[in-house]
Amino acid sequence: MPNPFKQAAVPLDVDDILDISFKRAFKKLKPRKSKGDKLLIYKAREISRIQVISDTLTSRLNKVVKKFPNIDKLDSFYRELLDVLASINRIRHSLGAIQWASKLVKRLSRIYIIRIRKSNDLDLMVQLRKEALGRISSVIKRVSPEINFLREVIPTLRDLPDLDTEVTAVIIAGMPNTGKSTLLSRLTTQVPEIAPYPFTTKGLIIGHGELNGEKIQFIDTPGLLDRPLFKRNRIELQAIVALKYLRGIVLYIFDPTEICGYSIREQASLLEDLKNSLKQFIIAIVNKADLEREYRENFEKVSDYLRRRNMKFIKISAEEGMGLPMLKKFLSYNLKEEVE
Repeated sequence: MPNPFKQAAVPLDVDDILDISFKRAFKKLKPRKSKGDKLLIYKAREISRIQVISDTLTSRLNKVVKKFPNIDKLDSFYRELLDVLASINRIRHSLGAIQWASKLVKRLSRIYIIRIRKSNDLDLMVQLRKEALGRISSVIKRVSPEINFLREVIPTLRDLPDLDTEVTAVIIAGMPNTGKSTLLSRLTTQVPEIAPYPFTTKGLIIGHGELNGEKIQFIDTPGLLDRPLFKRNRIELQAIVALKYLRGIVLYIFDPTEICGYSIREQASLLEDLKNSLKQFIIAIVNKADLEREYRENFEKVSDYLRRRNMKFIKISAEEGMGLPMLKKFLSYNLKEEVE
């Protein structure tokens, strides 16, 4: 399932939508060849102007409402992101206000069209048309704050990453420079793509692969799951929480050599944070195993820590390819156990 907001319609600015509607209504009419009753011709003209403006406005307003996905049927992941970016209550209010405006415009147009049809006074017809368009314009301007809000937020929603929430996801986490991107490239069958994610400057890096014939999404989250949560603002924390709704597991990468620039204590602290924030089963990856001889004491510290925490872990070298076949088997088994 792709991003459900992809097809959401961005409303036009209030002044623009009114301008388009009025121009359509008052465009130069083709001269009539037949000599009809002057009263009927004027009556038809004034009715047509109201009808065109009403139809144009309601069509554009209704498109915004209908093109927005049903909030109650959204997958939990995208529903959470919607609430982070825009507030579900505010979205509901804005869409409701636009729907209210559309209905009121249609009702006003019907009322004034009926009054013009009943009139035989040319001046009164013009006056009624002006009054109708004035009231209709006021209705549209009244929902200007809601329209402007949607104009601001919908482009951001449309840019959210395409993640199939029905396909198993493997989220790769860990401090910067621990080997996440290298591991991602090793596990995917094609070049990973960078998908916009408004909570990190680098976006999500999404790769696709297969394990035992099952499609897997591999997701790296640079700038999101790579530093302590106490350094996060509220929106970033909620964005992290949204990830818990993806089906699958988390691979947390340790660099026992500390060449990455972070101590084992700091890396363990981030792991504890994520265990409290994400509901997926977490497997620890002890990376850079090709350097274990040089950093034996550090590797033992990490292994002892993980055993004390009763965490499953496996040693690999993403750079050298060591342990990757075993990791894939390990991953396949645990995915089957956790997802089913």
